[in-house]
Amino acid sequence: MTHESVRDQAVEALARQAVSDVSPAELPLFSASAARYRKDPGEALRSGGSGDRALGFGVEASLVLVTPFALELVKRMFTRLAEKLGDSAADSLAGRITRWFSGREDEPEESHEPAALSADQLRLVSDVTRVEAASLQMPAEQSERLADAVIAALATRA
Repeated sequence: MTHESVRDQAVEALARQAVSDVSPAELPLFSASAARYRKDPGEALRSGGSGDRALGFGVEASLVLVTPFALELVKRMFTRLAEKLGDSAADSLAGRITRWFSGREDEPEESHEPAALSADQLRLVSDVTRVEAASLQMPAEQSERLADAVIAALATRA
């Protein structure tokens, strides 16, 4: 499996977990919003993920969706981790995230993958995630909650 496909699966799995914490009412729209993000991330983020334009169908009340921002945050997190630690470390984390959040925890881990994140790894993920969240074009309180949700999802697995 390529770096991109492993990470893409992990990005969606972890972003879905974060959205379930920050905006659970949005989960039924997650797949459609994620598809829109995959098609054109810039447009999904520029439109602020708002209802009709983001999903391509009528939504009575315009709402701001967290999903495109969650996907962007986790994608940036992996990019920064790969820059700091290398592709194999980022791919190892991606594999664990995919197993943890896609219901495949019982699958045997590959021998080169550690079972959990160390305190140092979790601290690095936290630092990177908080920096990247602060740069998202969304209100600071929302970006902080989103970063907290991503970090909490990983910390509970460490």
